[in-house]
Amino acid sequence: MALFGKVQDLLAVVHPSSRLQRGLALLLEFQQGRRADWTAALNAMQAGDKQEIPIEGRDLFAILQCYRPKDRTEARFEAHERYTDLQYLTAGAEWIEVCDLHARMPSPTYDAQGNVFFPMGDPAAVSRIRLGPGDVAVLFPPDAHAPCLRVENAPVELVRKIVIKVRDACQIGPPTP
Repeated sequence: MALFGKVQDLLAVVHPSSRLQRGLALLLEFQQGRRADWTAALNAMQAGDKQEIPIEGRDLFAILQCYRPKDRTEARFEAHERYTDLQYLTAGAEWIEVCDLHARMPSPTYDAQGNVFFPMGDPAAVSRIRLGPGDVAVLFPPDAHAPCLRVENAPVELVRKIVIKVRDACQIGPPTP
C-alpha cells in the first residue's frame, strides 16, 4: 500500500481534504523555500540529531533528522497503529524495506505509543524503496517499514530527512479522538 515518488505527483492523487494532503503540502512548502527554519535546522544538525516540530498537536507533526544509514543487520521493522509516515530525504540516500504488517503479525500488539517493532527476517519477503534527495515514501499503518538502511556500494554520507507524522491520514474532516 506504500506510495513513493515526488511530492507534487503524490499531491495530485490524494484527496484534497485529507490529512495526507496537508502533510504533503508541508513538504511542498519546504521545497518552495517557505520553511526556512526547517532548512536551517537540518543544515545545522550533526549525525544523531533529531528535532520534533509540532504543527497540529499530535495529529500532524514533523521530525527533522540527521544520521548515518545503518546496515540491515542493525535494523528492525516498525509499524504505527494510527500514524502514516511521510519520509522525505533532503540529502543522502537510503533504502527503506517494507512488508505487510498483517502478513508478518496477524494480531500486532502495539505499545503505549501505538507502535510495534519486530526483527527484520527474510530479505526475500520484503520490498525495497530507494530514497534520494527529493523523494518521499508514504508509509501507511499496515506498511511495516525499516528505514535508514545503507545503500550498498555507495559512499556512506549523512542523511538529512523530514518525517511528517500524520494521524489518521486518509480521514476527511476534523480529527477523531
